[in-house]
This record gives sequence, C-alpha cells and structure tokens, in this order.
Amino acid sequence: MIAAFACVACSGFGVAGEQIVTSVPLAQYRLDPRHSGVTFEVANYWHSSLTMRFSRICAELEGFRGSVAGRVTVTIDAASLEANVPFVAGIVKGGDMLDVAQYPAILFVSKRFSRTSTVTGLLMGDLTIRAKTYPVALAVTFDESPPHPPGAPETLAFSADGHFSRAAFGLSRWSPTVGDDVHMRIQAEFVRERGDP
Repeated sequence: MIAAFACVACSGFGVAGEQIVTSVPLAQYRLDPRHSGVTFEVANYWHSSLTMRFSRICAELEGFRGSVAGRVTVTIDAASLEANVPFVAGIVKGGDMLDVAQYPAILFVSKRFSRTSTVTGLLMGDLTIRAKTYPVALAVTFDESPPHPPGAPETLAFSADGHFSRAAFGLSRWSPTVGDDVHMRIQAEFVRERGDP
C-alpha cells in the first residue's frame, strides 16, 4: 500500500476549444509532495468546521504541452487522513465511513477544463469514494510562478476547490450533527524535469 503512493508523477488539464500544438515540447513534471495535499472540510455542531487532511497523494499530468494538456488524475491514500479533532480521524477511516481497509484510494479524474482567466479555470471531472463515482466541478487557481534563478527547475502549482455531498458516497454517519456539504481542496505543485528535444 505504501509503495502504491510513493509515485512522483506528471499531469495536465484538458483545455476546451484549444488544440494541442505538437511543435511544443512535451513537458515532464514530477509532483513535489512537500507542497501538495488534499483537504476535506465540513461544518459540524461542536466546532466551526471539521478539517481533514490527506498527506499522501499521487497526482499525474498527462499530455502537457505548453499551456495545453490532456488529463489530471489525483489518487489519494485514504489511510493518510488526519483531522483537527484527533479522535475523529480513526472513526472516519473506519468501516462505517471511508472504510480504508476495503477502499484504500480516493480518485479524481478530470474530464474537461475551461479557462476563465489567465490564472483561473473550471475543472470538471469524476470523484470516486467507496466505489461510488459522481461528477464534481473544481475552481482552479494557478499560482504565479516567481522568477527562477539560472539553473533552477520551473514549477507548476495550483489549487482546486469544489464541493460534494458526503451522503451521496454513503458517508452519512453523524447526520445532521455534521453537515452534508464537503469542501474539497486539492493543492499540488509540480517540478519540471525535461522536455522532449
């Protein structure tokens, strides 16, 4: 299981209405796990919000050429969940909720990306939790890349925010004390390795 999430990967966004220019080199990226992670946040009766963070993710950017790309895939190690209320993590990972022993991975696979400005966009895709798959929309914001010193690798970083119903995925325990709407945020940073000649 640990080996499955030791991947360092590359990835991409499908941009609606744009064609991939094959003369642009195919960029290769690897995920920087120190600056990447996924959080789920949900309102609850006892606290202003319950925040859960997944510390082990694998993100892949496929077919990335310049500003145009193919698909982004994010695989989350469900067992890496931590919570701002310590005892909650074990319960959420248990059989009545995420059931990480039976369903070790949470998966997001993009279907379409629409750019809304030079630094924002809307990423449509499918979210799979406990073998149930539903469409979600993520609002993407790209980080502005600072100037890189000579010889330093280029980076590509973004955050993606969206919402889903936990009841839809069979995660209805603690209702209505804990809200149904889950705010999901993906933060990922990639380091460029090389381009094809």
